[in-house]
Order: sequence, then structure tokens, then C-alpha cells
Amino acid sequence: LGGKVGSTFDKQEIKKLLANLKKRTFFLKSAHLDDIRLFTTRWVISYLKGPLKRAEISKLMESKKTIVDKEKNINPFASDSTSLDVYQNIDTSIPQYFEIDPSGKNQFVATLGVKAKIHFYDKRKNIDEEREVRLSLMLEPELQRIEWGDAREDNTAFEKFPFTSPSKAGFQVLPEVVGEDKGLKKAIKLLKEELYREEQIELFRSLSPKLESRVDETRSNFLVRVKDMLNEKKELEIEKLQIRYGKKEKTLLTRLLRAKERVKKESSDSTSSMIETGIAVLGALFGKASPTKISSALRKGNKVLKERGDMSRAEERMAELEDDIEALEYELEDKIDILDEKYNIDNCEVENFSIKPRKKDIDVELCAVVWKVS
Repeated sequence: LGGKVGSTFDKQEIKKLLANLKKRTFFLKSAHLDDIRLFTTRWVISYLKGPLKRAEISKLMESKKTIVDKEKNINPFASDSTSLDVYQNIDTSIPQYFEIDPSGKNQFVATLGVKAKIHFYDKRKNIDEEREVRLSLMLEPELQRIEWGDAREDNTAFEKFPFTSPSKAGFQVLPEVVGEDKGLKKAIKLLKEELYREEQIELFRSLSPKLESRVDETRSNFLVRVKDMLNEKKELEIEKLQIRYGKKEKTLLTRLLRAKERVKKESSDSTSSMIETGIAVLGALFGKASPTKISSALRKGNKVLKERGDMSRAEERMAELEDDIEALEYELEDKIDILDEKYNIDNCEVENFSIKPRKKDIDVELCAVVWKVS
């Protein structure tokens, strides 16, 4: 990542940048830009598939296997009496079921059929769920080890098939690893290990607000619940703000009312004083201007000036209170905007997590060799 572009950054600085990138933050280096840039995005969609499971690999390779089998011209069936010997050599502890063949040809391939129940329990999360699993695993004659990861889901109720072989049937050779496994105990043990590794309940959770999804709840439905919770919390905080600011506004309105009354009173007093002063001045000018009358006229004039000053200060106080009330309204709006951003669902991070079963909660109800029609 060194070179001409972003040359102002040395290797250590670039390492530090990459090591401390926040979520959904990207490191951009382009020949069309003079320097390295970092940018973020709210949403990220990834089309990358994680490690493939055995069943997924098997499904992807199915067409390839078919081609290989055709090239080898493999015929797993036998029509002579020796094919029946293979069936007769199976240990009697192994249950067997035979799919009905409407054509009457009765050419069978070997599979392992499984019916199991898995119990998921978590008291703290209030999870108490049971899941039924039905699997079918193809058994190739040369099979050396049972790989339950290659099994497929199969909801066929194989336990309702006949458990006695039809006459004149042809059978695929059963691998020794199955034929010699008394009661299929080894196969069942391997199955339990596979189910313990692979089976899980996928859930979602949000850290803020703290909420976890219900079993079988989709991500979109979970996000709706998260959004509802965010809205409830936001409305509660807005209500608290409105109460607190309502009290402040009430106090300011009371002061404003007093200030208006003060302005009104000062205005009235000033008007009265001006009239009195005018009369005193006129009397002093056109009457006998005694020193007492002149002094009285001066005092009334000073009183007018003082009341004029008082009224001016009262008006200033009233204007200040009106400004305070307006500022309080803006402040409340700003805090509501902050709450809107705080409780925005777009800023809520949702992560996946899973619940695994306990080994003792995996019950293999039936495991049997199921002969299926070719």
C-alpha cells in the first residue's frame, strides 16, 4: 500500500490506520487521488459465503459425482442369489426398512435413515424448543467411514415402510462399516457428535437497546420490535424534557407577566407625572413664580426623568424575558433533535448469535438401514 499515492503516510502509519478501522469504515487508495482516504457507510452488504459444510459440498459436487459414476459405468445392483447373501449377513441388531416399489422390480440402494429430536434449552433467555431432524445418508459399497455431514434432510416417514424384504429383490452391497456395526451404535455416536457441532438456533440481538430475538423470528420482524422499543424510550425522554422545560417556561411566563404589569404601571406613573409637571411649570411661568413653586416644578421634572428611566429598565427586562422564552423553545427543539438521532434505528447495531444444544439433549429415536428403490 506504499508508493506514490499516499506517500505522506509511512508503513507504520498505514498499519495503525488499518488496525484501528471502526465498523463499516473503508480504507481507499486510488491513483486518481492525491492521498489515502477513509470513508464510512451505514449499510454493508456482503455476498461472501463462509466455509462450506460437508452437506453443501456434497450438494455442489452432486453433478460431478454423477458424471464420474457414469464414466466408470458403475452398476451397484446384482440380480443373482449372491446379492441376498449380503442382506442375510447384516447383524440382526440393525433395523431395516424397505421402500415399496410400485414397478415390482425391487432393486434397492442402501441408505441410513435417521429420526432424531434435539432440545434447545436456555432458562435465562426463556428458550425451550424441540426440533425434529430426519436425515438420509447414501451408503456406497466402498464406504470406509460414516460421514454424517454428507447426509440430507429427508422427511420421508421411513419407519412406516415394511421391515421385511420383498422376494426376488436385488440389493446394493452394504459397506462393512455399517453391516458390522451392532445396533448401529458407532453410527449413532458419530451422528450425535455431528448434530452437536452443526445444529443450532440462529438469533439476533441488539446491545442498545438491549433486546434479543425470539426463536424463528426473522431479522426484519426483530428490527420492527427494536424500532418500537426505541420509539417508546424516545417518547418517554421527550415527555420528561417537556415536563422539565414546561416548568422553566412557566416560571419565565410568570416573570414576563410581572414585567408587563411593571411596564404598564411605570408608563401610567410617567404620564401622570408629566401632566403634574406641566401644570407646575405653567403655574410657575404664568402665575406668581415663587421660589417654592419653582422648586416644586423642578422636583416633579426630576421625578418624570426617574420614572422614564424605570420604565425603560422595565421594558428591557420584559424584552430579556421574551428572548429567554424563545431561547428555551429552541433549546427544547435541539434536545428533541438529539433524541431523534440517538434513537434512530439506522444507528442501532444488530448482531447474530446462536444457541447450541447440550449433548444430553440430543435423542436419536431411530437409526436404521433403509433400502430405497433405485
